[in-house]
Amino acid sequence: MTNSFSRPALVCNLRSGSSDEALVGRLTEICDTAGAPLVRTIILPDADLPSAATLEGGGIDLLLVLSGDGTVNAAAGALETWSGAMLPLPGGTLNLFHKTLHGDRGPEDILHDALAGKARRVHPPTILCDAGRAYIGVIAGPTTAWAEVREQFRSLSLSGLAETIPDAIDATLHGDGVRIRGSDESFQAINLTPKPDRILAEGLITDSAGSILSHGIAWLGGDFREGPSVDLSERRAVVIEGKGSIGLLLDGEPAELPSGATYRLEASPLAFLATAPATR
Repeated sequence: MTNSFSRPALVCNLRSGSSDEALVGRLTEICDTAGAPLVRTIILPDADLPSAATLEGGGIDLLLVLSGDGTVNAAAGALETWSGAMLPLPGGTLNLFHKTLHGDRGPEDILHDALAGKARRVHPPTILCDAGRAYIGVIAGPTTAWAEVREQFRSLSLSGLAETIPDAIDATLHGDGVRIRGSDESFQAINLTPKPDRILAEGLITDSAGSILSHGIAWLGGDFREGPSVDLSERRAVVIEGKGSIGLLLDGEPAELPSGATYRLEASPLAFLATAPATR
């Protein structure tokens, strides 16, 4: 278990799915009661994410990040050289990374435990590539077009849905497939998930109207991993090949890399706090 922290700061993304000013107030009170008042509160998108130098200069030893997975990824990417620890608090829609650290718990309970010394300092497995680092996983291939449908759905844009759904279906049916080097089988998307000692690779199945519908529903729900798939391999590094540039999602955020890029398993250089019991 970790020692107590005395100089926490808070990053909050008020555009995330379940973050609001009232929750920020409750978290502030928890820090005050624990004798570790917030040194700084950073509200996104009005302010910028802090750098490692900023946190070191302010003597901050714990960064609370109340947001969804995308903001946690962006904040962590800027802090890989920081000596402190990050405590992600669920404030988004799915909070997939948060659940790997805390299970299905609320932000107040998580913060209580962390400030009481009931948390573990961990360096979780990640997937590193030239486009960045993923803590939840990477999806590669033309099926990533469904991500734009998801964004239009979240913004309740009927015109946007009318435009993006046909494009996503067309990409799913006719887009250039991707494959793992050494395999002849191609897929419209390959999902990579970091495990403690390996990368789990899965090919997303899109061989029928039913499977396409299942993927569409999974995308609109926000978690593409729930679509039908087949296990491909388990290894520490994966090379994905296709025709030309390959569309990616790193923890749900869009990116692009050329065919032949390598995706490697690597422990996070940044420390996180986990309050869920360790699993073997």
